[in-house]
Amino acid sequence: MTSGLKVIKQGQVNKQLSKEGRKVHIVATCRKERVPYVWDARETERQERRGNCCVWDVETRPGEFNIVHPVSHLIRNLFKMGGKSSKPKVTQCNSFPFLEDRNTIETIKEAHSFFILRGLPGSGKSTIAKKITEKYSSISAIASADDLGIAPLVEESEADGSRYNKLDQQIQQYFEEDRKVIVVDDTHHDSNRLDYLFDLASGKDYIVFIVNPGTERSNNLPLLVKSSQWKLSLEKLQLLEPALKKSVIPFFFGWFLVKQDAEKLRNIAMEFLDQLSKNETFLKEFVKYVKWDSNEDFNLQEYFKKKPSVLHCTTMFCDYGKVPNSESYARAKVVEQSLSKAFVLKVSALFITPRTVGARVLLNEQQQQLWPEVKEHEDADSSGDKIELPHSSRSHITLACAPGVQAVQTGLDLLDILKAEKTKAASECQVTLEQGQLCCLGEGRWIVNLSNAIDVNTLFSGFYAKKTTIE
Repeated sequence: MTSGLKVIKQGQVNKQLSKEGRKVHIVATCRKERVPYVWDARETERQERRGNCCVWDVETRPGEFNIVHPVSHLIRNLFKMGGKSSKPKVTQCNSFPFLEDRNTIETIKEAHSFFILRGLPGSGKSTIAKKITEKYSSISAIASADDLGIAPLVEESEADGSRYNKLDQQIQQYFEEDRKVIVVDDTHHDSNRLDYLFDLASGKDYIVFIVNPGTERSNNLPLLVKSSQWKLSLEKLQLLEPALKKSVIPFFFGWFLVKQDAEKLRNIAMEFLDQLSKNETFLKEFVKYVKWDSNEDFNLQEYFKKKPSVLHCTTMFCDYGKVPNSESYARAKVVEQSLSKAFVLKVSALFITPRTVGARVLLNEQQQQLWPEVKEHEDADSSGDKIELPHSSRSHITLACAPGVQAVQTGLDLLDILKAEKTKAASECQVTLEQGQLCCLGEGRWIVNLSNAIDVNTLFSGFYAKKTTIE
């Protein structure tokens, strides 16, 4: 038994109380169910003895339990909570994947995440910020506007441009310290301020998550007037509210590879190109379809030196809301519930054309729910002939592009290859590689279906930056 452990016994209920630092852990065994509870306690806890029992007089977290004193209250409350009919109250902020989903939590610990908390003063942003830093204590940090005395202004453009200097210096310091989880706590109602943070995070290769409290109180303006530390008038809150109700639509939504897995896939792509550059059969066929201006011999690595800064698999291209149905996609329940959630994507093939190098991604049933129902050009080839392809056939990761080629071409090349596979009786030629059999489909199009699929860890979010290019 742990040193200092005291046991309370009454009837069929056993309670164990132990003090560890500033927390009191209470474990109740009730109706053959073992239910753990944890409370934060003040430094002024006092220990009392009543017969053979040890009682902690503790301050509990808001919304959980009141101070339980004496022992009879403690046992009665725990017995009720341990019963099968108990329905513990779940707060809204606990429903976020980065706080509750085990796989997401483990993935975020290996990623670089930039949380932007957004909402009216008093809506619960600071509570979420605290929960995030508690969950990722050793790798996280908060940059709080409230803590630095930066009050929200309705018109940020009228404010002194230096008022965010201290906050931005704090954020830059966290980048330099390589904090894996950075939380910025502010209203973030001003679009120019958001754009600045998006570009800042993207420049450091952080995945951005916009978090809205989403609690009932966040829409109760009279209550927020009383609860906010800034004591803003109802009129000022009403002026702030419209900007915060607008959806922030990214350049695109998709799955973003965590840094470690992105580096792994980049290395696989380099090895793939290296093998091809040494294969005479491939080179003889491939160079017929490429434009090479150099006087030197064709160099495959040099030709595909244009590589994306962020490896990702796009689900919906939005162009910041300019694309039709962007907002309806952003507001879809499955999208809102998946933001910040971890997914493991399966790379099933590598392909190369005179324009792009990419990795084909096979989506499972859950992942396909995030793929839009209609995807452009999936149902017709260049000749206009209708060729039916499975849903989400275009899902891919761009690995490299030829000079002057945009990353969007990779998905079109993949569709072209898949259609060619369906219409051609056999490939024109084949090359054996370490990864599998490389098949030529004509016009410089090659694909190798991997003998062993590659799993990559990703987080679902949007790409919001405007200054930093994704290519």
